[in-house]
Amino acid sequence: MRLSGLASGLDVDAMVKELMKAKRATYDKVVKQKTQLEWKREDYRTISSKIVDFRNNKLANYNLSNAINAKTSNVSGAANSIRINATNSTASGSLEVKVEQLATNTREVFDIGTGNLAVGEVQINGESITLDGDMNGAQLAKIINGNSKYKATALYNEQTGQISITAKESGAIDSAMLVSGIANRNAAASDPGKTAVVHINGMRYEQNSNRFVINGVDFTAVDESDNSATISVTKDTTKTVDTIKAFISEYNSLISLVNGELSEEKFRNYMPLTTDEKSALSEKEVELLESKARSGLLRRDTTLTKLISDLRSTATALVGGAQTGENSYLSVGITTGSYTEKGKLVLDEEKLRSALDSNPEEVTALFTGSNGVFRSMMDSSMSALKDLNKIAGTSLTSSDTAFTFMHNSTIGEQLKSMESRESQMLTRLNMMEIQYYKQFTAMEKAINKFNSQSSSLSSFM
Repeated sequence: MRLSGLASGLDVDAMVKELMKAKRATYDKVVKQKTQLEWKREDYRTISSKIVDFRNNKLANYNLSNAINAKTSNVSGAANSIRINATNSTASGSLEVKVEQLATNTREVFDIGTGNLAVGEVQINGESITLDGDMNGAQLAKIINGNSKYKATALYNEQTGQISITAKESGAIDSAMLVSGIANRNAAASDPGKTAVVHINGMRYEQNSNRFVINGVDFTAVDESDNSATISVTKDTTKTVDTIKAFISEYNSLISLVNGELSEEKFRNYMPLTTDEKSALSEKEVELLESKARSGLLRRDTTLTKLISDLRSTATALVGGAQTGENSYLSVGITTGSYTEKGKLVLDEEKLRSALDSNPEEVTALFTGSNGVFRSMMDSSMSALKDLNKIAGTSLTSSDTAFTFMHNSTIGEQLKSMESRESQMLTRLNMMEIQYYKQFTAMEKAINKFNSQSSSLSSFM
């Protein structure tokens, strides 16, 4: 039981609080350091979320062929008979296409019964399967379906004892080439397959596949028709320009965010506030002081510096156009801004449109090629995301700024250690506070006893 200073006249609570203040200084320092580390991890997550969005939601979409295609196509007439994909290599103009016959897959059906197959050897597209006498139709079908080398799919009917084997590739295939070594072919149920036959601008084309590429026009026959479909291909750079403008805007936004963190001023004399410190200040004062304490936590951060360097290196290759040499980049009207803009890109739209009009394939390859700008930046971004994941436990795939941190990160382990230390220190402080109160309580009891004895002595006088 605590005595609150009635006998001594002392403010025991205030004295204990004052005594504990010095003892709590080290504890408060650890709490502030932990808070600052948590803030730093949150700042990393903000950057990581922006990178994920830039990589997965922006660059991945920009890299799609239809996002940067400088050609557009229109199909009239029997439009449902074909499916078209115009690319930058497609010649502008029109094609008249009539689908006479669709390619189909060769199918062979055999009545093999419901028991085990006789000992022997079966050939499927030239690949052997040994029948050991213990194999039934279901097992044979499983073997065919389980290995791509057979280039076929099989279906076994346990009720009728029939097995159907269908070539994966379309076109007319000799039945003996598809299947040999199985007796009792069911001719009525089998289908020899067909080639695709189309007429393009009056000329007959025949092949095993339904997909055709004529004059750069990539189309697939999907339905037979007595009527023709007319494909019109025209140059349209609007979508390409819009995609590149969007890319530059998103790139500059990311660069600006990261550069801001790298150069933000750090106020070393400001630390996070404790609960007691906050209670003594106004809301505006707390906001001001904590904004200074939170400022510059990622200043000159090595991981973010590497990200900026990698992205700018990729952009430099893009900006390095108008060089001489057969394999050099073209000048596409993109330059870096002034020194103060720290690597931001600036677009001359008129120059870009001119480059697209002259060399659409080269311009789009610059961005979407296997070593193009978009792919290179996706690789650089993933490298940075992996580094941030290792340091701060941020996500490789989520752009959600509220995403839960992974614990097995450098900062996660540091926070775990600090939390343990904080808990131990708090336990010791609580025990120390209890001890102080015990001492004051003992003093109060002694004073009460002395006062009681003094009163008794006074009664005899």
